[in-house]
Amino acid sequence: MEKKRYWLKLDKNFLKSPQIKVIKNMPNGKDYIIFYLSLLLESIETIGHLRFSNLVPYNEEMLSSVTDTNVDVVRTAMKLFLELGLVEILDDGTIYMTQVAQMTGKESESAERVRQYRLRKKEEEQKQLMLHCNDDVTKSNNNKEKEEEEDKDKQSTENNEDKHKKKQQRMLKNEGGIPNGYQMDTQDSIGNDNLGEDSITNTEPSLLLVPDNSNTKELLAKYEQEFEKLWELYPNKKGKTKSLSKYILARKKGTTYEQVFNGINNYIEYIKKNKILSQYIKHGDTYFNNQCWLDEYKETQAQRTKNDEQWDLLKGVYDGTIKIN
Repeated sequence: MEKKRYWLKLDKNFLKSPQIKVIKNMPNGKDYIIFYLSLLLESIETIGHLRFSNLVPYNEEMLSSVTDTNVDVVRTAMKLFLELGLVEILDDGTIYMTQVAQMTGKESESAERVRQYRLRKKEEEQKQLMLHCNDDVTKSNNNKEKEEEEDKDKQSTENNEDKHKKKQQRMLKNEGGIPNGYQMDTQDSIGNDNLGEDSITNTEPSLLLVPDNSNTKELLAKYEQEFEKLWELYPNKKGKTKSLSKYILARKKGTTYEQVFNGINNYIEYIKKNKILSQYIKHGDTYFNNQCWLDEYKETQAQRTKNDEQWDLLKGVYDGTIKIN
């Protein structure tokens, strides 16, 4: 069976989040944070679910042994994590880490091989491009030198012809070879034809012109204007360029502006109701890439009550009105 690699994605403001700041400022707070990170890593392959086996759930002593943490630290930390909503104990005793699903990345071995292959291919293409550019520069320099040599030869030939002509004119004049009634013409005669300037044929290669599809341009401009309105509305503005391309692709496939607009408003309402912290709001490119406007954000009264209780507890611990033993 193909192996998969998992990793934990921490937001750069992880240590500044309200829950972690509360924990960090408590006695043994740093030990609690290290223990919390250990639990996250232990549960990463099971998407946040921690059990010793199918039959036996973890107890405090087991967690102490697995994470190499003092058992007293484990007891206090688990109580604190439960009250802050960072962990939950399910009916069968399973410990559920509530934030793991949002913080986990994974990749199969085959996906890694493909990614490495594409990286190597890109590097090779860049090398070939550099070599091609060097060849073009060399050819350009050679052509320039050749043109300069040809210009010198042409100029030298013209100078020699001019000197020879003047020499002949001087000889004729000195020998009295110019008949009476005539004067010396020192200019070359130029033959005129009857074609005129408009008859000159342009021998340079013609350019290939691609018809301008004005309808396509107008449609793309419309999509971009729609996206700017949606982007102004969306709460986490990360990855704008990628988000724009995904929105245009979705519109071409039949998604309407109203669908996306309503979806974003529903998500914003969900964020407000659940008091979701800013670091856990989906990045813009994640939202548009996954077409999250199709998601349903429904919440039961019990869930709303629990979220409100956790938020009140967090504020109380932070401002000192609630103390945790």
